[in-house]
Amino acid sequence: MSRPKIKIGDKQPSAGSTFLCPSCNAKTIGLFCGNCGEKEVTAQDYSVQHYGREIVAAATLLESKVFRSIWLVLTRPGYLSSEYFRGRRVRYMKPLQLFVFVNVLYYFSLTLFSATTFTTPLTTQLHGNNYYPGYASTRVERKLQKEKISYQELELKYNAKTGVLSKTFIFLLIPIFALLFYVLFFKKRKYLAEHVVGATHFWAFHLLLLGVIVPIATITLLRIFRALNIPAAFVTNDGITSTFIQICIAVYLFIMLRGFYASSKVYGALAASLIAWSFFHMIWLYRFLLFEITLSSV
Repeated sequence: MSRPKIKIGDKQPSAGSTFLCPSCNAKTIGLFCGNCGEKEVTAQDYSVQHYGREIVAAATLLESKVFRSIWLVLTRPGYLSSEYFRGRRVRYMKPLQLFVFVNVLYYFSLTLFSATTFTTPLTTQLHGNNYYPGYASTRVERKLQKEKISYQELELKYNAKTGVLSKTFIFLLIPIFALLFYVLFFKKRKYLAEHVVGATHFWAFHLLLLGVIVPIATITLLRIFRALNIPAAFVTNDGITSTFIQICIAVYLFIMLRGFYASSKVYGALAASLIAWSFFHMIWLYRFLLFEITLSSV
C-alpha cells in the first residue's frame, strides 16, 4: 500500500507513530527507521527554517571538527592516531579526509607563497638537483629532439602538467612512510592500517609545516630582520630552512613515536633522527618519480 503524501501544514508525527521506511521498506516506530536509520519526512522538513538549521549545524560541526583536528595534529603528535584506534572518531575528521583538506590548504598557500617542494618545476629538476642532474638533462634533451619543440615550450607544458600530477601523486608518500613505520615498529602495531593512519596524520602535519608555519615564520622574521638591519640571507638561506624543517620533523616524530607507538626514549630518538635525516632524500625520490611520470605524459 502506498504511503499518503505529506502536505505542507501536516503535524509532526509523534515518537510512537509507525511509518514505512522509503529506503529499506521496513516498518518502524518513531521518527527514524530502526533498520537503516532513515528519518521520516514530515512537513517540518520542507520549511526554510529547517534548512537554515541544517546549514548552521553542518557548518558548525565541520568547523569544529576541522579546527579541533588541525590543532591536535599540530600540538599533540600521535594523539589523533591513538584516538582513532580507541574508537573515538566522532569529534575529529577522518585521517584521509583531514589529509585531503590540508592538501587543498597547502596548494592554496602556493598561490600566496613561493614553494616548490612537491610541485618541482622543470628548472628545479635540472638546476636544483644534486641527485640525478645528468640523467634529467639527458632525458629532457631526448624529449626535445623527439618532439621537435623548443625548451621554453616543453617547460610550459611540463610545469602545467607536474602541478596537476603532484596534487594526486603526493598521496604516494603516505604508503611509503606507512611501510617505513611498519618496518620500524611492527612489534608495536601489528596491522598495516594502523601505520597508514599514523603516516597520514604525520603528512598532514608536514603539509601544514611547509604550507603555513614555514611561510608565516619566514615573512615574520624577514620583517624583524629588516627592521634591525640584519641581512635577509639568514632567513632565505636554503640550508638554514632545511635544517629548521628537519629539526621540526625530528621533534614531532619523537613525540609521535612515544605517544602512538609507545616506543622507548632511546629507540624513539634514534628512529626520529634517522627519518628526519633521510627525509629530503625521500623527497627527492618522490621528485624523481614525479619527473619521470610528468616527462612521459607531456
